[in-house]
Amino acid sequence: MFIDQAKQATFKQATVNDWKNAALKSTKNDDLKGLYTDTYENIKIAPLYTKQQINYDRLDQYPGEGSYLRGFDDSNNKRGWCIAQELKMEDWKELTRQLKLSLERGQEAVAFDPLHLDEVDHVNFEELNNIIPLDQIPLLIFAGSRFDIIAEKLLNVNIDLNGAVAADFITGELNKGYIHNPGSSQMEHWISQIKELDRQFPSLHTILIDTSSYKEAGAHAVQELGISLSLAVLYIERMKKSGWSPAETASKLIFRFAIGADFFMELSKFRAFRVLWKTIADVYGIPEGEQSVPISAETANLTKSVLDPFVNILRAGNEALAGILGGVNYLHVAPFDELSGNPDNFSRRIARNTQLLLKEEALLDQVVDPAGGSYYIETLTSHLVNKGWEFFKEIDKKGGIIEVLEEGWLQERIHQVATDRLKDMENRKSRAVGVNVYALAGEQVRYPVEGYPSFPAGKGKLKVEPLPSIRLAATFEKLRQRSHKLSLRGEAPSVGIICLGELKAYKPYADFVSGVLSSAGIQAVWSEELQDLSDIKRYIEESTETTFCLCGPDSLYTEFAAEIGRWAKERMPGIHLDIAGKFTEEELESLQMDGTFYTGQNIVEKLHGMLNRWEAERNG
Repeated sequence: MFIDQAKQATFKQATVNDWKNAALKSTKNDDLKGLYTDTYENIKIAPLYTKQQINYDRLDQYPGEGSYLRGFDDSNNKRGWCIAQELKMEDWKELTRQLKLSLERGQEAVAFDPLHLDEVDHVNFEELNNIIPLDQIPLLIFAGSRFDIIAEKLLNVNIDLNGAVAADFITGELNKGYIHNPGSSQMEHWISQIKELDRQFPSLHTILIDTSSYKEAGAHAVQELGISLSLAVLYIERMKKSGWSPAETASKLIFRFAIGADFFMELSKFRAFRVLWKTIADVYGIPEGEQSVPISAETANLTKSVLDPFVNILRAGNEALAGILGGVNYLHVAPFDELSGNPDNFSRRIARNTQLLLKEEALLDQVVDPAGGSYYIETLTSHLVNKGWEFFKEIDKKGGIIEVLEEGWLQERIHQVATDRLKDMENRKSRAVGVNVYALAGEQVRYPVEGYPSFPAGKGKLKVEPLPSIRLAATFEKLRQRSHKLSLRGEAPSVGIICLGELKAYKPYADFVSGVLSSAGIQAVWSEELQDLSDIKRYIEESTETTFCLCGPDSLYTEFAAEIGRWAKERMPGIHLDIAGKFTEEELESLQMDGTFYTGQNIVEKLHGMLNRWEAERNG
């Protein structure tokens, strides 16, 4: 079509029914139920969204007004986000050197983790100010259990600071099973430090609302939103007892979220949060011009793996984009190799450049609410607002965040979601490249190291049910470790793939089985094309493998499987014989097969059983 013709072309306006008919024709189904998906938040995602699904009463036309759906800042004050790569190092001197290098190469905040320092007493802000102008660059320090020390060091300097030096004293050590008692003397000391810091550094945010630990434990977006509001209410009420107004407390808050893999859900989470926070701010009578709160976000360890770690670059990039489009103020992108030890300059550079590309190449800091107006995003945001508010009210009815943590109710709710996430990984409903699909054969893996030192329980803390972090890839990493240990003993685990018939007949089955095996580091050894019983028997007899899997179409299973199973049990009782395809226990028994590989199977249970058998054989 020529340009002039293209300009004059007209297209018939398609209706929803037209789309449905086209979809039914292409999917060859009687209905569209298979195109709907359920999320962990119990939201049903439709295959198509239209303007009829939008609640226009809840939409804002412009940012900086209404419910803050489109952002806290108006169009004239659009500032973009701050590249805040958090450095985690043991030595203070090396940390200061890396901070200077990072700032020269695109970093926009002084961000580091005090929990990783061997000697936190070595922290010296005056010394740091001689290298980096701290009055011009924001701080972003989540101090955790070392807030007391960091605060004292800040109070001894005479620098005009901004940004955040904050801690969440309620849930900072929840993964270890401790929360701070809001009525303890330790909490009173923390509040006194907050007030001293406010007098000396009025622009510094010092109260952290940290939902990242809940996300890392498996929580879904609705739970994160409800928890963030509950923590905010707790701090507002606690500070009211100390003489601060809700507006004063709000001016000290900074919210911290982790970003997961569900791109649209995570994007909508940040938009929904602003609407929900606006509701809380209005209830407390915080003036319109003082309701804005900063949001810090980071890519989640939940979704990362030490297996095929370069894929983490893609995962982190996807998560970073979701956070940026959602409107975060500070963003940390984890280096791709962070899980396996201290990241090097290369991985830190890649992580930092991920943000630089989105800012300098995609120019996303120049656009206000890029996702706004999307029927899907607006509908999803609305669902999260409604469900997030309901979850907050559910916590509130039970007495608040402290009560649900002491009771263990919240931990149990999050544990249920975590269990579902892990189960979906194990049956490959959730797919992670390099982990449970497309695993690299013979990969040299650097396995995870502990990320944080352990601190004593101390006074003023309540013992509760721990909420440990999880990683979706961890189970597969452990399987890979077990295979590696067997290999080091000279007994690399392998399975003989019995290829029945021609290539086009057996290849889909053999590829599937090989993919499952590779996720545990087990080698698949393919036979040549086997066309008759004598060839199959000869291959098994001559092979060094003791475990085999028949791969081929049903027609060849009917012809060969039962005979091979009977022969193997009689002649070679030491071998283990599986078959590719979904079979009942009765069918396997009649075929005299030991097991099966099939789509939807819990492959972790399958692979765990295989490794157990090999380890038992190794140990006699």
